[in-house]
Amino acid sequence: MFIPVQTSCVSRDKRTNASNPKRRLADFARDRSGNIAILFVFMSTVLFLFVGGAVDYSRWNAVRADMIESMDAASLAVAQLAAADDTLTPTQLEAYGDAFFRENFGYEDQLLTGWNIDFNLADQAIISTCITGKISTFLLGVTGITELDIDKCVEIIPQGSGRIELALVLDVTGSMSWNDSNGQNKLNSLRTAVTALLDVLFEGNATSDNVRVGVVPFNQHVNAGASTGWTNSWGDLNGVAAYNGARFFHVDENGVVDAARKVNHYDLFDSDPDRSWDGCLEARPYPLDELDTEPGMATTTAIINAAMQTPSSADEPDSTMRNAFNSMPSINTEFTVSGLASINNSRWVPVFLADEPDCNNSDDCDNGDYDESGTVNGVNWSGFWFDDPDDDNVLTWVRESSYSNRYYIDDRDFTNHTQGTPFNKYVPIVSHFREVNQGNITDTPFLDWMTKQGVQPLTGYGTQEYIMRTGYVGWWDPVTETYNHRYDLPKDSASKGPNYSACPETIVPLTDTRADIDGNGTGIMERLVATGATNIPAGVVWGWRVVSPDAPFTEAIGPGETGPNSTVFDDWQKAVVIMTDGENVFSGRSTHWGSSISAFGYEIEERMGDNIDQTSEMENEADNKILRICRRMKQDDILVYTIVFDVNAGSTIENIFKSCATEPTAPYFFNAPDGDQLADAFGDIADDLVKLHISK
Repeated sequence: MFIPVQTSCVSRDKRTNASNPKRRLADFARDRSGNIAILFVFMSTVLFLFVGGAVDYSRWNAVRADMIESMDAASLAVAQLAAADDTLTPTQLEAYGDAFFRENFGYEDQLLTGWNIDFNLADQAIISTCITGKISTFLLGVTGITELDIDKCVEIIPQGSGRIELALVLDVTGSMSWNDSNGQNKLNSLRTAVTALLDVLFEGNATSDNVRVGVVPFNQHVNAGASTGWTNSWGDLNGVAAYNGARFFHVDENGVVDAARKVNHYDLFDSDPDRSWDGCLEARPYPLDELDTEPGMATTTAIINAAMQTPSSADEPDSTMRNAFNSMPSINTEFTVSGLASINNSRWVPVFLADEPDCNNSDDCDNGDYDESGTVNGVNWSGFWFDDPDDDNVLTWVRESSYSNRYYIDDRDFTNHTQGTPFNKYVPIVSHFREVNQGNITDTPFLDWMTKQGVQPLTGYGTQEYIMRTGYVGWWDPVTETYNHRYDLPKDSASKGPNYSACPETIVPLTDTRADIDGNGTGIMERLVATGATNIPAGVVWGWRVVSPDAPFTEAIGPGETGPNSTVFDDWQKAVVIMTDGENVFSGRSTHWGSSISAFGYEIEERMGDNIDQTSEMENEADNKILRICRRMKQDDILVYTIVFDVNAGSTIENIFKSCATEPTAPYFFNAPDGDQLADAFGDIADDLVKLHISK
């Protein structure tokens, strides 16, 4: 009975659906009995593509990884062979590279016919190796993807030489004229060493798209360039910087002393028909003298404050470096942080050395011409007004001779009553000085100026007139915008003057032309002269500025800029080599100023920081400045190489240069006892700079 009942029911349903098309369509829509088969077919296809793609991609990745590794090895081999044998032609090198690649590449049979490897040797400093080709697919072929590209290029460039911006900071002080322990002249040895370095960097070429080298010679000063190459954004042409004219005072066209108005060093050079600026600069106020902040732009107070901070041991493991920050002096009391950050103090001031006081000879320092007296425009004067320099009636002549810039202009040309107008112009200025000095009249700006110069007010008869004489520049002529009756007077010595007598050769900015450095008759190395004392930090900070893209030297590539061959900032490595043959030296002198002048002024001016007012303190602080500047360069990703030449092992400067360098060992630090080892040091640096590496 069961079966007929089931059959009857089924049969009845079929008849009902057949007779009702709408009912049959609705039932079909609800039927799920075939979905599994459809989903299986679809998912099988997806799984096949996924698995097949993974298999083919894994194979492609293995082939390509081995290919790239073999390309790198072949490119390095070609570069090394080219460096070892410069007689090989590009064709020979390419054949060598092709064979080297095939020997190392294990998947050559996987590449489809027509693949190619190309070694581009057009640029000797960059080897570009490219492969074009394809591999066939296995499982992806059913989807229509039958081939996969394996195109790839790599570049081998010398580290540095490939794309290097390098500043050579070179000691040209007087001791470089001596012979080393092997009897070799040290300056000549330096020339030979630099030439050896350039041989490697330029690879025998006169120019290069991948090498830029600058040179910063230094002694007590650095010569950053004469006035024609400077703009108001760089040099303080308007005379607003704190140190511009700080040693001088202004006298207007009517003979009125106006110490509130600054004397501009550029105006002083314009006032001297016999001298123009040679290019030596005063250091900016501390700590701007240690920073690469851009001239003509305000510096933030945050930058100044950060410069005065000591790094932690975690940030700076080197204890010598940390001590250099720990011992930083306070900012000079005449400045505030906001004043230092102002645009006014961002610019540089040209060196203008005052004509220092003198007597004509030992006989008339205390008598003779200076015994006279008289009246000028109602001012009574006597010979004793015109005080002798450092006159304490003991060894007057010896002490006066310590002034190195005396006799540039013979003081008698304006202090002697027989000299007419210059004398008549000077007498009322001496009278004003005496009256202020003795408290008879009030002139606060002039008194402030006197105090800064070390004049001691209320000292009777004004026996420090020679200090005022040094600061006197003549009367201002608003028509010619020059000072008359002082620096326009006849010159007593051709070897003296407002320029530092040992001002070194002008900095050579980054150049891609080798002859600018060591060219016969054209290069700076040939022009270098060894003279002057040693001020290493002045050279180091200008080395930093040469490889920096900011003014005043803008040859270096900066972020967002494009260089040769479409290179960008990240393609270039910046480096600085610093070489010295001795310690920092700031010479003391038996004069009112206490020392010879340097880029940091005289010792009594405390320009290196508050209370740094002795030459020994200046030397110690100069050591610390080297370290602080070096750390900031390294934070800017600049490679720092240092060399001490003919210097005792274990000396202070050796330890400083070890800490200054990127690493305290070769190839970043060297102690070269003689000229031969100096050449080796420069050679090792060059080798490090041209060490082959893969750029991409």
